[in-house]
Amino acid sequence: MKAVRIYGKEDIRVEDVPISDPKPDQIQIKVKYCGICGSDLHAYTDGFGLPMHKHPITGREVPITLGHEFSGEVVKLGSEITDFQIGDAVAIEPLIACGHCANCRAGNYNLCLNMHAEDGGNFLGYSDDGGMAEYVNAQASFAYKLPKGMNYELGALTEPTAVAYEAIKKSGLIAGQTVAVMGAGPIGLLTALLAKTMNASQVYISDLSEERLAKAQELGLTTLNPSQVDVNDEIRKDLPNGVDITFECAGAQPTLNTALQITRRGGIVQIVAIFGKPVTIDLSAATMQGYNINTVLAYNNSFPLVMGMINNHQDLFKKLITNKLGFDQAIEGIKSLATDKSQVKIMISPEL
Repeated sequence: MKAVRIYGKEDIRVEDVPISDPKPDQIQIKVKYCGICGSDLHAYTDGFGLPMHKHPITGREVPITLGHEFSGEVVKLGSEITDFQIGDAVAIEPLIACGHCANCRAGNYNLCLNMHAEDGGNFLGYSDDGGMAEYVNAQASFAYKLPKGMNYELGALTEPTAVAYEAIKKSGLIAGQTVAVMGAGPIGLLTALLAKTMNASQVYISDLSEERLAKAQELGLTTLNPSQVDVNDEIRKDLPNGVDITFECAGAQPTLNTALQITRRGGIVQIVAIFGKPVTIDLSAATMQGYNINTVLAYNNSFPLVMGMINNHQDLFKKLITNKLGFDQAIEGIKSLATDKSQVKIMISPEL
């Protein structure tokens, strides 16, 4: 079968590779769509997240098949599988976890205590083969049937939407609260869109890119460009006390500073982004303001709910899919995330 394989920094190849039968607890999926994530870009440009040494759980090292945002059709069943049938349409939760540590047993498998590794991550597409292939084997316990009426493209959007949902869940957002989002990349847009669909009374989103802000406006969001306005001043014209919750989805010192400025006293600063370099926070000032500063990593126990939300707002979420490419254009698609700010979610399909 064809697969998009990464060997290391700036080394991606489309290759013919074998596919084994699924293990007893696995299903085999014919991949329909796989989204390109910003972390795929970082894997390509920096080698981020790749197992250059054998991973402690999977035993894998590069080369690895990329892709952790994917959906497809069940084509084979492991011998222990009773909950799925051939032909089922599914999306895969790509986390890798031991299943028996204290965190896993508590349901916090995204924080598996045995996932500490010299390198590599706890995702398919990094520490085991992912969904940028014609076929993939995946644990049935991490597979979810698509709701009736949901197509494969939206199914592949479940994973990044789950990242945004986990941040909103961690923030404790309730209807009627006010929200600001720093960064209008894919996760920032998804976070703002979910806040809007969950009845936040006002949702602001800030970014330097006019292309990204144009997409945000298309989604009905209030946009702010910090190169043109003072974001804090603009928000406080409407909300003198500041917003209830700010989601930091950009991962940079200036946007973190703004997040702390625009949040009301006693409000929540929810960190969503992975920062590329160390940042500083004046904790004394943050304490005097009574901020709750939360972090979040990936997601847990959210795929069915997220699928339902996407399915109930299909027209909105479809606007986030900005391009579809075949395997032969995978490298072009990954690079375009860095060069073309109008791109939100690029989908790769073996059928294109």
